[in-house]
Amino acid sequence: MPQISCRQCAETVDARLAFCPFCEAPRPALPVWSGEGYEYRSASLWMGSPIVHIAFGNGPDGRARVARGIVAIGQRAVGGVAIGIVATGFVAVGGVSIGVFSCGVVSIAAVAALGVNALGPIAFGFVAVGYLVGGFAVVGWKMLFAIAH
Repeated sequence: MPQISCRQCAETVDARLAFCPFCEAPRPALPVWSGEGYEYRSASLWMGSPIVHIAFGNGPDGRARVARGIVAIGQRAVGGVAIGIVATGFVAVGGVSIGVFSCGVVSIAAVAALGVNALGPIAFGFVAVGYLVGGFAVVGWKMLFAIAH
């Protein structure tokens, strides 16, 4: 089992460890660590935000990267059009999505929500809550269609 000094705390640790047991530095055997995963930012900006930002994996601080842009794609995405496991934006698509228009397993929207669990003024899903609703188990003022009896 190869031993090496941690780049942050200088303690002797196993070179194969993902985190230092003493200071919790990610990948302590590497002399420099800039994160894992993939990140792309378009050179074009609009109002200070990249047009496209794609981010997956962990950043240099060990935390999950967040995609922020007009079009944001990643584990966590925030933008005009956001696609990710957790997505927040004008149009949000993801496992958990929050936006003006959203689609996902859990979907919360200001206008229209589509998903397994949907909450919004217009909501369609297995469980739908809103003003105009459709789905299997619905709670709403107006039911467009409801399969449950």
